[in-house]
Amino acid sequence: MAAIKKTLGLGLAGVMALASVAAMAQTGYPNRPIRWIVPSPAGAPIDAIGRKLGELMSARLGASIVIENKPGAGSTIGATEVARAKPDGYTLMLSVGDALISSVVTMTVPYDPQRDFTLISKIAASGPVLIANKSMPAGDLAGAVKEAQAAQVPLAYGSYGPGSYPQLIMESLARQSTVKFIEVPYKGSPPAMTDLLGGQLAFTFTSTSIAAPMIADGKVKAIAVIGDRRSALLPEVQTFAEAGYDAFIFKNKAWVGLSGPAGMPADVVQKLAAAAQQVVRDPEFGKYLENIGFDAVGNTPEEFLKEYREEYSVVPGLIKELGVAAH
Repeated sequence: MAAIKKTLGLGLAGVMALASVAAMAQTGYPNRPIRWIVPSPAGAPIDAIGRKLGELMSARLGASIVIENKPGAGSTIGATEVARAKPDGYTLMLSVGDALISSVVTMTVPYDPQRDFTLISKIAASGPVLIANKSMPAGDLAGAVKEAQAAQVPLAYGSYGPGSYPQLIMESLARQSTVKFIEVPYKGSPPAMTDLLGGQLAFTFTSTSIAAPMIADGKVKAIAVIGDRRSALLPEVQTFAEAGYDAFIFKNKAWVGLSGPAGMPADVVQKLAAAAQQVVRDPEFGKYLENIGFDAVGNTPEEFLKEYREEYSVVPGLIKELGVAAH
């Protein structure tokens, strides 16, 4: 009888151990598809980066990543859905900084950008380039400022609406150089580029990858790039800082980052960050980013949070100071 009880005890212990392993396997992250909200239209540069990154991270995580495009309202529609999602790591967002920095100042949003998100990893950053109509005599920033100072009618530039980086940069430039520009808001870069080429605008911003071939063909002029160093695609074009405009806004690159709702488990965050860093550090992915005008970043959650807080400490205040927020 004792032997039977001992055998039953061992058998029960084995079953319990197997059940425990099975339970761990069932709850191990990830064990089902992960939704990535991209608050940009399909086909946009951020969407392209998201699909490439998602494909490569999926292979490392062992689960499929499904991209859902939710553009609109300064990226806040997609951000709102992520902020309200269950913080289990199965609903994430790949976005630019607008939803977490500028849009929360220029419009009313149903979330707190500093409390309602978990920052996982900044994937890439890009310094846009200020380009001018080819008829402009100036070929650099100093010359462009002189053109603006001498103009009888303020020169027009294309922005993407209140708080967008073209507006913040150009209005900061205007303030520092004591000139005046006319802002013309657009829904994105393509229509602004059309009007620049058509002569309706003096300036606008675009990515270095889009600008480079147009500059080479003489269709537009490159004036200066945003960032702390020159672009690999446009090495002959000076930065704003080199031209004497070295405030934070002139050096702060636009970024693409991976985030999720607040309250995500630390081990899930670290697993996602590690997978993202592995992909970003891969030379092939780095080359892909370089070809579309982005620098690979792939930092830790802690580094991402530190950089975000620095940007948030400057940009919202600058929007209000310049008086460019929508009313």
